[in-house]
Amino acid sequence: MHACLQISEILRIIFAEVTQITTSDIRPSYTTLYHLALTCRAFREPALDVLWAHIPTPGALVMCLPQDARSQPILKLPARNFNQFKCTVSGIAAAYRVRLLRPLTDDDWATFRMYARRVRSLTFKKYDPMSYTVRRDNRLHDSVALALLGSPASSPPPFCGLRELYWYDKRDVLLPCLQRCISTTLTQVVIHSERWPSAMVDLVAGLGTACPKIKEFRCSIPPASVCAMLSDLVTCWDDLEILETGAVNAQALHHLASLKKLRVLKILVPEGHSVDLDPTSTFSVMFSLDKFSITAASIELLLAFLAPLQISAKSAKLIIESPPNADDLDHLLSSLAEHFKPNVLKSLVVMVDRPIGFDDHTLFELTTSAFRKIRAFTGLTNLNLSSMHVFFTDDEVLDLVSAWPQLECLDLATAWDWRVTRLGVTFGGLAGILERCPNLRSLGVNFDTWLPHDSLVHVDNKYDGITSEKVTDLNVGYAECNDIEAIGNLLAGMFPSLIHIYRSHPIDMDYDDPSDQNEWFEGENRWKEVESFITRKRLERLEQNNVSY
Repeated sequence: MHACLQISEILRIIFAEVTQITTSDIRPSYTTLYHLALTCRAFREPALDVLWAHIPTPGALVMCLPQDARSQPILKLPARNFNQFKCTVSGIAAAYRVRLLRPLTDDDWATFRMYARRVRSLTFKKYDPMSYTVRRDNRLHDSVALALLGSPASSPPPFCGLRELYWYDKRDVLLPCLQRCISTTLTQVVIHSERWPSAMVDLVAGLGTACPKIKEFRCSIPPASVCAMLSDLVTCWDDLEILETGAVNAQALHHLASLKKLRVLKILVPEGHSVDLDPTSTFSVMFSLDKFSITAASIELLLAFLAPLQISAKSAKLIIESPPNADDLDHLLSSLAEHFKPNVLKSLVVMVDRPIGFDDHTLFELTTSAFRKIRAFTGLTNLNLSSMHVFFTDDEVLDLVSAWPQLECLDLATAWDWRVTRLGVTFGGLAGILERCPNLRSLGVNFDTWLPHDSLVHVDNKYDGITSEKVTDLNVGYAECNDIEAIGNLLAGMFPSLIHIYRSHPIDMDYDDPSDQNEWFEGENRWKEVESFITRKRLERLEQNNVSY
């Protein structure tokens, strides 16, 4: 063997290449790493370290125990075995989970710890007895998880080298397992819990002392009752780079703003939270970030929390989990330039929930003037206002987009079909958008499909105007499709690389009325035919080009 392959650091770099790392997941090639570990003694330890560094569930560790110590994973549950388990959803799901068949010996514990000490990233997935994945994964029975991970605090921690911990389980009974995984080595913790019993609150409150090296902390779905605790918690960390937390107080905001390494900040303002701000106060906080996001139960809470903030960020995402009226939404859109630096922001997303059971759609309908101050963000490359209720004519949309020549993704009011007859953006308007925004890759506007008679755009169902090879996705909003071939020819000429066409969903669709659903699906299918027509035209063009060569 070459001398270089006897250096463990080099081997770890080589074996790390076997692990595929994406933006949302880490996928080791378990089979390859297993065989590498069996190749020779020099490969064994480094290969095992990489093999066990990222495990999808603690159940993987139990499978290393002797077969007489644990049950075999059940892939199918024969009907004759149903009587062994409670005939309930949770009872049948429990049948698929691995159990211990006998008390563990010292040798068993030694085997478990030999692999557990190598784990760097551990995930406790959400347990849903209705989910089919429960039957495919080697999930642990509660008693096994508690026996292995919920042992008394006096015993050594099972994962002495753990760096990343992800908790999505909602079972209170397993909180001792979560507690046993907390250690000073952790740098990344994700707590996604719909339930916050007192034991969970106490556990999270102690993370500041127990995990002083935290760089990333995500706490989604926090209730209003824990926001004060989270405010105290985040002030314990000076190395934060990514933070997702509930609404924090002024002291915590000042601390976060002072952190030079903080790149991503996501705030969740839950229902029932009280933002206590003195209207006469001059309190303000300035942030410098890559990404800022805020999700609020209402627009009032969002506006109140945003009031003292001055944010320099490349990306901003604002989500309102209830339908705001047009006046409040107009106020929010008009005030964005006061809170975000216009010369820095590249991506802006504002999403609102859809109203249900309303009588007057005009309560939510914006005028185009509501978007006037957004024109200040001249460097935008991504703008998503798809959930807004507003109608644009050609002149209005062209006047608006002329402020954003660098746009790559644009979506205006296409999330819902309000079933209101209004003029939309014509083929001529689309051509104008392409002229003003030559970098577009994705476009969404409420489209008026009445075929134009402007010779610069339309001659015998053939497009003769500005084209864009970059656009691959088009959302046509509430547009009808009455002439598949004519519309297909025009869009194929305008967007030669178009792959996907999307259409708005009715905002008040009656899912109990088959005729209401059938009407929408019929319209959706017609646009799918246009999509297929454009694909055929593209393939024909490629074949012709190949023949000419």
